[in-house]
Amino acid sequence: MAGIAKYHKVLLRLEAMIQAGLFPDGKLPSEPELAERFKVSRSVVRQAYSELEKRGIIERRPGSGTTLRRLPRKKDHIVSMTDQIKDAGMEPSTVVMWAERIIADEAGGWVVQALAIAPEAVATTPLYCIDRLRCGDDKPLARQTLYLLAEQFRDDLLETTDFTKSIFALYAAHDRFPARAEETIEARWAEPQELEFLQMSGLPAEERLVYVRDRLTVDFDGSPLEAMHSIDRWDFFRRYRYSIQGAARAGST
Repeated sequence: MAGIAKYHKVLLRLEAMIQAGLFPDGKLPSEPELAERFKVSRSVVRQAYSELEKRGIIERRPGSGTTLRRLPRKKDHIVSMTDQIKDAGMEPSTVVMWAERIIADEAGGWVVQALAIAPEAVATTPLYCIDRLRCGDDKPLARQTLYLLAEQFRDDLLETTDFTKSIFALYAAHDRFPARAEETIEARWAEPQELEFLQMSGLPAEERLVYVRDRLTVDFDGSPLEAMHSIDRWDFFRRYRYSIQGAARAGST
């Protein structure tokens, strides 16, 4: 996010934290606390808080601190799978196929490049790999594999995390927020194993198509946050809607 004023970076992160539900009691941190957390001056935090107050999102009272009045207006954002399923009038759910810790060279060249892993570190850099089946009304719609740099998360992540829940909420718990995504999308005929796990064998032959998506998401500092490989059913995503330029909303994914 080079070239963006410090206060605006803080503003975007605060909006993301609010959208992620990190202040359930409605009380926001003090200026000194946020200044320490974000490694900025109190004046920068004060400017960001002033902007949120102008928008009617927060209220500041001497002696009472800063409280939340309403959620920020939803802007264009990285559209989550959960949102797309809900928009289709279906109940979203997730099945975790597997989750494990691997070494980067097991993930393949695209993941290594996306996560900016140096060639000399490929054989030693640990990743978390989470494979999930995303469903609507219990019907498989996409199989998504996430790759995360292990050094950015807790050592006990696999033991303590429910990966059927929001991945963006997991990021927020580690003070990481998706800011921007770059994605490539390819349409092709489904392979036999894809027909099986996406339950597409009953479709007419001419409709057994999938979208293959490779996506890199970065945080507000421009650092890689996740690499994702997804196989999506064509009949669900035939009108594909996706925004790769986000604005601070940290909803579910």
